Amino acid sequence: MSPIKLKAFTIMEITITMLLAAIVISITFTAYLIVSRSYLGFTNKNKDMAMVVQLDQLLKRDFHKASSISRDKQKILFRVDSTDIIYEFEPDLVTRTQGITDTFKIQTETISATFENQPLNNELPPTDKLNLLDDLAWKIILQNEKIPYHYHKQYSSVNLFQETPDANH
Repeated sequence: MSPIKLKAFTIMEITITMLLAAIVISITFTAYLIVSRSYLGFTNKNKDMAMVVQLDQLLKRDFHKASSISRDKQKILFRVDSTDIIYEFEPDLVTRTQGITDTFKIQTETISATFENQPLNNELPPTDKLNLLDDLAWKIILQNEKIPYHYHKQYSSVNLFQETPDANH
């Protein structure tokens, strides 16, 4: 009987093929990890920026519509018609309450409020006249960058004039 020859790969050919396949798989996996991390960072940055933009739009709208704005320590009260909107600024978040509460996970820094260019003292007793504010400046920290924001309310004389029932006319 003559020996039968089968067509096959040698051990060396199979080893080289497996080595090349392992290299291609490791390059593909590394590229996938890089793209995945990049996409995750991009998504997180956009989500954080969208939150900042939404808070900025709400603050601008509330400043524009409010008939009076007052401050009590870390809280700012916007009087819009007969409703009250309360913003509370904490180091790691800002909450906005108008019936329901919206929470914005934003790091805040340096909040300053003034009325007619006079800084408001946080220790004043809570009366509308003393705590009225027309200017709010604050900084947020987003992606390790400090971003300043500034809001200004132009009051009409109707909003500033408050009748007192015991005044002599």
